[in-house]
Amino acid sequence: ADFKNPDVRPYLDKYVRGSDGITAVDRVKVMKALWDSIGSEFGGRHELYERNYSGNHENVKAELLFAAENRGIVSGMKGLAEQFMSEYDLDGWTVPDLIGNDDVSAYYRK
Repeated sequence: ADFKNPDVRPYLDKYVRGSDGITAVDRVKVMKALWDSIGSEFGGRHELYERNYSGNHENVKAELLFAAENRGIVSGMKGLAEQFMSEYDLDGWTVPDLIGNDDVSAYYRK
């Protein structure tokens, strides 16, 4: 809703934008996706497990990247992220196989 507000949108575009030409909308989409992946109970437990048992978090992430590069799966991972980012916009999901909160709550009102 904030991105659709003409009074707020200029501030978001100016102060929330990313580097290298990343728009504010795309940056927020990435931040929301990252939160969804680690902000849930499962993600939080997994992060805690890594922190306590796997060593320093920078090293863990580097090791995972190097392993993915060695297996040749990095481009597939990037493709999955790009597909995910392209399947929703400010109005919600743009593909028919995914539903938003409005659809779920309408389903349960029946």
